[in-house]
Amino acid sequence: MLFPQLPPHCVVICLFQTLLYMGNGINTPYQQSQNLISAIGVNVLVVDDDLVCLSIVAAILRAWKYQVVTIKNPLDALATLQLEHNFFHLIVTDVHMPEMNGFKFQKRVQEEFHLPVVNEYLHL
Repeated sequence: MLFPQLPPHCVVICLFQTLLYMGNGINTPYQQSQNLISAIGVNVLVVDDDLVCLSIVAAILRAWKYQVVTIKNPLDALATLQLEHNFFHLIVTDVHMPEMNGFKFQKRVQEEFHLPVVNEYLHL
């Protein structure tokens, strides 16, 4: 189990704290508040077949002022990216999905659209 000592919601929060502050090193509270402000205008596509996880991840990102689009199916997400390829800045995806797993989805996104992808992996 990944992070066996942490409750599942803490793993999600740790994942997104890493996402929010990646590349910024250790931040003071003032710097953290500046990072929250800078998230405005960042468009994130979240792909997860589990509606509960999709809702939680989207709510966390929206609370941090990201613009969020949610899609349940990786094939629908690829179709959306083809139509709106310049709109998104980041993709967050589940690893375990029925039509296409998150790693294959990540590979397609990076090859076709050259966007960063964060895989969310929660073993509950």
